[in-house]
Amino acid sequence: MKDSEIVSYVRELRHSVKAHEKWRTKTTLNLIPSENFASEETRSFLSTDLSNRYSARDHFYRGTRYADEVEALAIEVAKKLYRCKFADVRPLSGHTCSMIVFMSLLRPGNKVVTCPPEHGGYPGSSKLGLGPLLSLQNLYFPYDQTKMNIIPKATKSLLDAENPEMTVFGSSFIPFPYKISESLPVDYRGFRVYDGSHVMGLIAGGKFQDPLREGCSILMGSTHKSLFGPQGGMLLSNDQEIFSKIDAKVYPGIVDNIHWNRVAALTFAMLELLKFGRQYATQVIRNSKALASALDDDVEVKCKDYGYTESHQVILDYDEKKSVEIANLLQDLDIITDIGIRLGTAEITRRGMKENEMLQIADMLSDAINGKSSKERIRKRVHRLTSEFPGLEYTFSRD
Repeated sequence: MKDSEIVSYVRELRHSVKAHEKWRTKTTLNLIPSENFASEETRSFLSTDLSNRYSARDHFYRGTRYADEVEALAIEVAKKLYRCKFADVRPLSGHTCSMIVFMSLLRPGNKVVTCPPEHGGYPGSSKLGLGPLLSLQNLYFPYDQTKMNIIPKATKSLLDAENPEMTVFGSSFIPFPYKISESLPVDYRGFRVYDGSHVMGLIAGGKFQDPLREGCSILMGSTHKSLFGPQGGMLLSNDQEIFSKIDAKVYPGIVDNIHWNRVAALTFAMLELLKFGRQYATQVIRNSKALASALDDDVEVKCKDYGYTESHQVILDYDEKKSVEIANLLQDLDIITDIGIRLGTAEITRRGMKENEMLQIADMLSDAINGKSSKERIRKRVHRLTSEFPGLEYTFSRD
């Protein structure tokens, strides 16, 4: 390859990264509930020398004395934040957490109950993902589409009849807490897991629900959604026997090398949550409720009769074709969503927006979806709003 071609590729790479950074962090209004802003200091750990270093539980590599300190601190902070006895920060993602839990505790042919993917359950834990890969039998919670939640009485009957080896609460579409204790038979002996990928930040802030004290032995999930850390995963428990089984399987079977820069960044984000988590989680939920209520006059929103939401998610009520059309339309206006459509308030809350801004956002969304204003005018309003919130809240001052 010619030097001129390499130079061209370097320029293209730099341009794409800088353009992305400007567009997504400065210009757009991000309503994707699977994403969040990490603070500048959190992100700074990702570009340290830790990003290039190896380690292993058998201490095959030397030079890890400070990386070992980072891991020990991460575990200590995680245990304090989630009020648990055991924590593992090695998983590379929420999906990796699911793999670890399934492969550690289940055998081929075992039954696992999850939220049905057609109703917002995580596809990776279903018959579309890990189920057939690990030769598991996938069963699904009885689900109330109107309430967007599992049906406790019917779930208890299912668990009584099938006696599955594992039950996994939690979902990708999760506006409301699950009634865990009401869904479990008194004599149920299967593993009880909570996939908190979407709500880990809310749980850390003492909001939404508290799975480890509501009947679950394992809390697992992503670290970059309502929890505003880097992309990654985390496993938490108060059960030594279960946690020991998981710990024994992680290395070297599933996670060979820990990404130390990610662990350092996650630790800082968790420290932010220890300090500001309750304020942050409270405002996230307030913003979700305000946004949903303001939208409901002109936009189809689910679960009005149940208060719309108790999480960072507001779920719009359109069919798949219409949802894709809306998501594409909003992207043209620099409003970023998924094709669910789930509207997330975690990132805009981190930017400092509150109930008054939710009213403005609802108005923009309504005008866009119902064609009540020109694209140019809505886009200008989006840019004006984002320019008014250039900073980040719920983090430590660097003065």
